[in-house]
Amino acid sequence: MKLVVGFLSGLVIGAVGAVAYSVQSGRDLREAFEEVRSDLSKGDLDALGARLEARVSDMQAQLETRIAQVRERAAAAMDEATPVVTDAVEDAGDKAASLADEAGAAAEDAAAVAKDAVADAGEQVADAAEAATEAVQDQAGA
Repeated sequence: MKLVVGFLSGLVIGAVGAVAYSVQSGRDLREAFEEVRSDLSKGDLDALGARLEARVSDMQAQLETRIAQVRERAAAAMDEATPVVTDAVEDAGDKAASLADEAGAAAEDAAAVAKDAVADAGEQVADAAEAATEAVQDQAGA
């Protein structure tokens, strides 16, 4: 059963590959096969090598064209992304500056409250010392 499934799978894959080659190259696969078979039967390996070299050169040219297209698209994407990233960095800087200003104002408020608390505590200590001094004087005078 596995043999039959493998054979049918190979047959289908081969047929799909042949159709894809024919569509992509614009040539019938039978023509290409005839040329290769003719070169092999004649023993003309130079012609076969030249044909393979030409095909490899064509594939290389197609690959280089596609790489250039991908690079162009990548450059366009970078050009589109640059303003977005720049705006995001500027917004983050503005928010950081705003938060720094708010933190500075909060620190100034906290310092003022602490200064007032220290002044109040100092007055309470002075009042307590004065009251203690008066109490000692009253005790001494009595």
